[in-house]
Amino acid sequence: MRRNDADVADVVVIGGGPSGATVAAEAARLGAHVTVLEKREGDSPSRAGIIQPRVLELLDARGLMAPFRQAAKNWRRDFEVPRYIYAGLVGLRYDLLDSTHPYALILPQTTTEHLLRGWAAESGADVRRGVTYVDHTEDADGVTVTALDADRNTIRLRGRFLVGADGARSAVRTRAGVPFEGRDAKMTAVSVDADLTFPWAASMQMRRNENGWVLAYPFGQQTTRFIIVAEARRTVPRGEPVTIEEVRESLRAIFGEDFGITGAKWMSRYGDTHKMTPYLHRGRVSLVGESTRVHYPASGIGMNYCIQDAFNLGWKLGLVATGDAPETLLQAYDEERHPVLKDLMDDVAAQCALHFDFSPGGLRLKEFFEAEMIPVPEVNKILCDRLSGFKTSYHRENDPHPADGTRVGEFPLGDHRYTEVAARSAFVLVERSDRAPADRELPARVTRVVAGDPGFTRELTGASAALIRPDAYVARAWTASPSDRHITAAYDEAVGRGVRAPLTLAGQ
Repeated sequence: MRRNDADVADVVVIGGGPSGATVAAEAARLGAHVTVLEKREGDSPSRAGIIQPRVLELLDARGLMAPFRQAAKNWRRDFEVPRYIYAGLVGLRYDLLDSTHPYALILPQTTTEHLLRGWAAESGADVRRGVTYVDHTEDADGVTVTALDADRNTIRLRGRFLVGADGARSAVRTRAGVPFEGRDAKMTAVSVDADLTFPWAASMQMRRNENGWVLAYPFGQQTTRFIIVAEARRTVPRGEPVTIEEVRESLRAIFGEDFGITGAKWMSRYGDTHKMTPYLHRGRVSLVGESTRVHYPASGIGMNYCIQDAFNLGWKLGLVATGDAPETLLQAYDEERHPVLKDLMDDVAAQCALHFDFSPGGLRLKEFFEAEMIPVPEVNKILCDRLSGFKTSYHRENDPHPADGTRVGEFPLGDHRYTEVAARSAFVLVERSDRAPADRELPARVTRVVAGDPGFTRELTGASAALIRPDAYVARAWTASPSDRHITAAYDEAVGRGVRAPLTLAGQ
């Protein structure tokens, strides 16, 4: 393909939201020529507002934590949330997580998108706003995308690969003929960004009774976000507009007062539609983020799993597009992430069953779970790991080291830190200096760091060396010092040139 042709790319991404922007940045930073088409010229209301700990670790590994923290600080003073909720129940201890980011970060999705699109552009992606995807055709060499620009003129782009990151109503998914399996909504809830000064001393308040459940927290300087599941209104069709009187009535029934709400910046009714695609990648088309599934936004984790999808897919696209990996590597995206997303969907269903039973028995069960189960350290850790993203593992049953496939957070490397090296690297090889040879012959995409004490933790404790993937998961770890041949073989396997063992799901 001609690299100087603005309408020819290695990767065409449809959708410039969190997952689309992240895929574009990850592929572009590894050398792929990426074009992003985003139909929105302006901003949509911020549906999501929470960034979970694992995504914070990934952002840190790209040198992005400083702008994200500053943006969050500008948004509200107490932007770190060390205690969290599961199925509407309090008591999760994020502050006990084994991470340099043991908290959730509150930030509007709109700001998150701005920062991620900026990162994509800085990485070399061509991000185009006001361009609407219409259709695509696929052949043996690539895809041809038809779109409309802001003036409704038809444009065509040619790419080797197409990524559908265009949300739950994905047009790419529909045009590609990918099934969307599951059920339609059985209930609806309401989200409101109300114009009032936050009325409680605490940053977050919840109430539940036989009339439903409300979560309220400050969302900006003069705005309070209310999430409302009202028993009397849960069967209202999603298309029915939300009214201020409905909000006030629901708050009075559940909270006992309506706080004098007279207006709102944004009101939305959403449902618990539960659908998922049976696969994430076929041929030259990959789906990422909400184009792969739709579910109730339980515990604020939806966007975070979308971003984690994108980190997994992006580096694979980058290496394939630059000729550093075979196209079969893209199938590994499906093999790794689809089981994770199936587990996510099952967890959301479990949360909803517990959360939205407002019968006398359901209320007693919630009280028991909140008072007797969540405080148990082992239970607390399980729930925290599920929501934060720490539970995800790509360990395979034949992997020789227990750290293989597990997550990597921040750790010291002598005068440097892992995140500093990861931000400018693809694969990172970390070795203990007392067990490492002076020189090595390694693949070009591997950055080597030798440290006296690498600060390995968790499954890596005691390891002599570790080869870490671009998405901050261990490709291979060794107890004894590996040879160049062993490292190259592990790298080849990680980029799809070797035979991989079956994936072992975390927790099995």
